[in-house]
Parts: sequence; C-alpha cells; structure tokens
Amino acid sequence: GQKRTNMTPPQPKWKSETAEEETGEGQQPRFTMGYWQMRGLGAAIRMLLHWGKYTHRGGAEMNFKDVQYAQDADGVNEWFKRDKVEMIKDANPLANIPYLIDHEEKKTIVQFLCICDYLGRKIGVDETDENSDQRLRNAQIAMEIFDLRNSVIRLVYKFPNSVRTQSEFYERLPEHLGASKKTYEKLESWLQFHDFTYFAKKDAVSSCDFHAFEMIDQHEHYQTLVRGKDGEAVEKQDMLSEFPRLKKFHAEMKSRPELKAYFESKEYKEFQLNNHTLANSWDGPGPSSKR
Repeated sequence: GQKRTNMTPPQPKWKSETAEEETGEGQQPRFTMGYWQMRGLGAAIRMLLHWGKYTHRGGAEMNFKDVQYAQDADGVNEWFKRDKVEMIKDANPLANIPYLIDHEEKKTIVQFLCICDYLGRKIGVDETDENSDQRLRNAQIAMEIFDLRNSVIRLVYKFPNSVRTQSEFYERLPEHLGASKKTYEKLESWLQFHDFTYFAKKDAVSSCDFHAFEMIDQHEHYQTLVRGKDGEAVEKQDMLSEFPRLKKFHAEMKSRPELKAYFESKEYKEFQLNNHTLANSWDGPGPSSKR
C-alpha cells in the first residue's frame, strides 16, 4: 500500500528479461507489445496476439506480454522519460507507441499498420507473397479503416475543432455517426463486390479484419451515447441494420473461438476506447459503464 509517485523504476518495461518475469508462464514470451491502458490502436494488436496464441498452442508457442502504460503522470514518465529514451538508444530510433518486440527474431517494430502487417504474416492469417491478391486487398482495407479511425480522432482528441467537453461530444456525435455511414457504405459494397464474409479472404480472417472489427465495435458503443435536444438518451441507432454484410462480419468476429479470451478480458470489457484523459478531451462513458 505505498503511495505511488512519479519516480519510475530503472528497468524499461519492454526489456526481455522483464517480459520473462511477468508472463507467469515460466518462459519468455515470443512477443511484447506496448501501449496505453486503453483500446485505441492497441485493440487490434491485442486481438492479433490472442489469435496467434490460441492457434499456435501446443506447437510453436506464441505467448505474449502486454505492457500497459497508465493514463496518468506516472505512465507518461514511464514511457517518455524512460522507456522511449532507452528504446531509441538500444532498439529503434523511431521508438513510438504502439510498439511490438519479436524476442525470437530480435526485432523492435513501431507504427500500427506495420505491426499489424508483421503479426499477420507471423501468426499465419496473411499470405507471405507480396504479390498475392490477399495482400493487396488486405492493405487497401487496412488503410480505408485507418481513415475511419482518423475521423474518430477528430471527434475525441484535442485538435482544432475537436471535442474538449462533454457537451461538445454530445453535440458532435450525431454528425460523426452520419459521416461514418459513408465508410460503412464503401465497406458493405466491398464485401458485396467480392462476395466475402471477411475483407481480404472469403471465409478466413486477415490482419485488416481486426482493426475493422474494432472500429465497427467502437461505433456500436458510440451509438448508445446519442442524446436528444433535452439531453436525455434516445433509442440506440442501429447502423449495422442497414449493412447486412458488415453486421454478419461483426458477429462472425465476435464469435470466433480464437478471440474468446480477448473478449472476456478487461482490455476489451473495461478499457476506455481512446486516450481522452491525457488528451484533455472527452470520449464518452467507457464500455465498462454499460456492463
């Protein structure tokens, strides 16, 4: 019960020896990821890691450690004043959050899309041939979904014309949801055009599907937060009812046994959707408030 201070321990959280100590499984993990204690860009990476751990159990182990930096002064100091400094010096001059360390291949990887592409190939959901149709489809959807994510960033983070108060959030949320339907229309058309259940392969998951699920799932939550002019909650919109293929995709991902442990975890059920605390913005009540 000692009170926490802004003093940080000397050992970076991402160092492999620390990773080995914290798995509780008696072995060094194959991967270590690092991100804030929120879903954000960490959600898709966590899903990929859970998928790899499930599908490789009993064979080439793909255990992982999830390094989480608190959304407070201590977490900021741990990353910016210690871990990032050490990572720049020892592992990757581009050090950033999220990051992924492959301990087996001694690689430290940053940038979200690069991490997803790397993990997709390592856990076997993406093809390795750079010229394959799956790889091309996967890259296109990954970037399309990132456009949707960027529109969320403009809603919830402290940029010009973005949300900084609860009243601003409720005021701008309906407009954001309306604009998001344009992306939903494109994604629905893509699935219709290819006659696919998933985005890069007809009946099998690719790395782009994890972030696609997360962004659709976030918008499912945001729809519950719409308020009327009197400030009272209104009946939840059902954007997916207009897009049957997207609705099926979302349901299929949610029911995958490979992701059962993730969907039962605090990282999915309790974490805030985005880093509103440090950004001095407002993101709405977190998912845990609805459970």
